[in-house]
Amino acid sequence: MKRKYYGVRRGRKTGVFFSWPECQRQIIKYPGAEYKSFTTQKEAEAFAFPPSSTYSKDAGNAQTAVDIWVDGSCMPHSGGTLLLGWAYLACKAGKEIHRERGNDIPDDAHRHRNVAGEIMAVLKAVAWCQSQHITSIKVHYDYQGLASWPTHAWKRNTPFTQHYAETVRASGIAIEWVKVKAHSGDPNNDIVDEEAKKAAQEAAINTE
Repeated sequence: MKRKYYGVRRGRKTGVFFSWPECQRQIIKYPGAEYKSFTTQKEAEAFAFPPSSTYSKDAGNAQTAVDIWVDGSCMPHSGGTLLLGWAYLACKAGKEIHRERGNDIPDDAHRHRNVAGEIMAVLKAVAWCQSQHITSIKVHYDYQGLASWPTHAWKRNTPFTQHYAETVRASGIAIEWVKVKAHSGDPNNDIVDEEAKKAAQEAAINTE
């Protein structure tokens, strides 16, 4: 009897599983689950991690691409609660064209702490770019998961990271991911760091 490999594209966990019971645990009662069995591991991997045309190593030259800096913040608050904030900054040809901050982060995402803010910053930036008909961006980030989840380099193990990856992949925007070392003196990275902190502080005001 030939061995089967089970590819799960949408489920509690995505990836390749080597037994039906293991695969079943990821898909049973999971809304919109996508899975399929294959006779080779390579085919299962291709199904679970499909290539995406929305990603580009070169998202355009400096004159056409919009540069986006993102960051998140997490601060302890009274009663053991956490205050979270997000912020992004958009520049074109070296000039700021837009910035935004907020703290509207889903409660079930708070487990990710400041990473939840960073994820939300990318989602907000992508939504803004769509509203402006911007199709090519460079995202400057300091947490690796922001690039690794939507490009399938990392598994998406929570509903929030799954939603993030699927939203970014379906955005229709060509993205180049640019890693920035945190607190390295990058002025725009420092700006979004401060903006995210302000957003988190504003969350405390809203709860009082």
